[in-house]
Amino acid sequence: MASDARESNHGYRCQARVSGEGLVPVRVWLSSESRLRRGQVVSCVGRFSPLPDDDYGRSSWAQGVCGSVLVVRVLDSRDARGVGGLVLAERRTVLTRIDPSAGDGRALVAGCVCANREALDDVGLSDDFATCGIAHLIAVSGLHLSVIASVVSQVLGMLELRPHTRMVVLAAVTGCFVLFCGAPVSALRAWAMSLVAFGAQASGRRTHALSSACAVALAMALSDPTLAGQMAFVLSVSSVVGLCLLSAHASYALGTIAPFPRLPRRVGSSTRRRLQKAYDASRDTIAATLVCQLVTLPAVASAFGRLSLVAPLANLLVGPQLGVLMTLGALACLAVPVSPLCELLLGVCDVLALPLCACVRFLAHLPFASVTTAGVDVPIGCVVPLVLAAWLAWWPRVERGKALRACMSLLVYLALLLVRWRYLMPARIVVLDIGQGDAILVQDGASAVLVDTGPDAAVARALARNHVLHLDAVVLTHLHDDHYGGLDDLAGRVACERVVVARGVAVAMPPELDGACRSLTGRGPMEIGYGDVIRAGAFELRMVWPREEVDGDENSESVEFAVTYARDRTSLSALLTSDAEQDELAQILAAGDVSDIDLLKVGHHGSKVSLAYEQARELAPELSVASAGEGNGYGHPDPECVEVLERAGSTFLCTKDVGDVDVRPGASGLRVIVRSGTSDDLS
Repeated sequence: MASDARESNHGYRCQARVSGEGLVPVRVWLSSESRLRRGQVVSCVGRFSPLPDDDYGRSSWAQGVCGSVLVVRVLDSRDARGVGGLVLAERRTVLTRIDPSAGDGRALVAGCVCANREALDDVGLSDDFATCGIAHLIAVSGLHLSVIASVVSQVLGMLELRPHTRMVVLAAVTGCFVLFCGAPVSALRAWAMSLVAFGAQASGRRTHALSSACAVALAMALSDPTLAGQMAFVLSVSSVVGLCLLSAHASYALGTIAPFPRLPRRVGSSTRRRLQKAYDASRDTIAATLVCQLVTLPAVASAFGRLSLVAPLANLLVGPQLGVLMTLGALACLAVPVSPLCELLLGVCDVLALPLCACVRFLAHLPFASVTTAGVDVPIGCVVPLVLAAWLAWWPRVERGKALRACMSLLVYLALLLVRWRYLMPARIVVLDIGQGDAILVQDGASAVLVDTGPDAAVARALARNHVLHLDAVVLTHLHDDHYGGLDDLAGRVACERVVVARGVAVAMPPELDGACRSLTGRGPMEIGYGDVIRAGAFELRMVWPREEVDGDENSESVEFAVTYARDRTSLSALLTSDAEQDELAQILAAGDVSDIDLLKVGHHGSKVSLAYEQARELAPELSVASAGEGNGYGHPDPECVEVLERAGSTFLCTKDVGDVDVRPGASGLRVIVRSGTSDDLS
């Protein structure tokens, strides 16, 4: 295994090197029901799948990954041999002694010192750190190497060693640390840069960080071209180069805009110096964070689709705390043979982690802690390089008055934009393009309801590109993961007041789904029954199915809503069917719960049995929309279903063909806007 396995929707997933008789060694994504660990050698029977022709597939190919393997049966398993195997065995011993699941402090030690983030993932801290823009603090990199080097230098300073001997020992110890962590690419880059710096000092030449970074990055890319496709390498090199070029000027600019305040004369000189030093350190930290965010923004926007707005504050507050905790954690790992000392240090780490983790969780759940870059990643990729080039070419002299006016203008513009997105959105029903699953947004002004959350994080990106910042409710129509899988990805990205399910479903929820509900809203799900109404502005969503208590396991138990809107001589009626099919629709029509409608969200992704021709004629929808993923293995939407709807006079659209389908009420008919930007008025 080339990495530790991390939990996914299909068991545990890691990157592995595959070899065998007559095979050229290649890298693949390996999925299995059991958690595999870095360095483990497994003989297995597996099912190989080529990479899909999409962004994920192309990104994996750029990293040197040629496909994915699903482990069917493990035949044999052993630990790696040689020096690497010994180091990884020691790592496992240390992790066992730390017991990362015992508390947040130990989880942070495991992540920062041993590069094992399983416990951080399990308690959600990995996501919170990412939301705050400080994921680099828990991913072993040059920062962690510098902390280890500082500790080792302090110890070596007590010994009477020659400078060259000291450098050799320091290089050897930090190299062992990199190997101990599994040689992550960012840590390798930092270690190689330190070797270049040591070589320069040994030869009597001055060190130059920018030259070292460029030389090391070029050498690493030439030795393994697939590194250029690995996000950790790209972000690491970009950050270091950006800091070398721009951090000093950014610090000067911040100092000009917000200079150190004049203190009363009664403040003593020693206090003044300490305050000045604290101000300089804070200014440099914020400047460095802003520079790193700017230079990495094109890559981050394209790969992750998020930009943290609290990153400067988070780095300022969390960085020093984590530095202290990591130092003590490193000492605890060294003290593993001395159990009482190790336990004492880990206990201190647990105490230090309490305010640190509370701070991270608080910042991560602030409104607008992070914003999406979905839909603007291409402009960002074009504009940011031009801004950086202009900055380097112009190297402007900062004038405080002009800078303050520019900042205030930008803040006012952003505030107006946020007010519009939060409170002034038009009345609309949007069938979101989230792949093979369902997610429908019903919004009017400041109110919004999301019906289902799709299979994964695609729903968060879809809400972001539709500028949704707040949800009154999320309705989970039933307990199939293509309808609720994206719920846990909404926490920290969009505010939500409640999660709603059909009566009887709450007690049948799997524990992880109940936990996702509480993470998003702070409380468990709310149940509704037949005839209950959910309001979103002037929209009314009346539950017309199911009529009895259900456990939500079957398509036939899906919640269906009859939706109505009427305001200012405009109206809209719709039926949202989730995965229910023609048998359930027949009972709804027989009860008179719905009749002639404007919009039909086609049941079960447009399957063959979603509705009959007579039902389509009775509903007479002007527009029918199916939600399905491109290339899905089910053949959705079924051609027979499409034919039935078109014969009944309905215009048919599918999200896999047109993207998001945004339907708005109009005085003379529906106004339909698809993601491509075209719009039509259907009378």
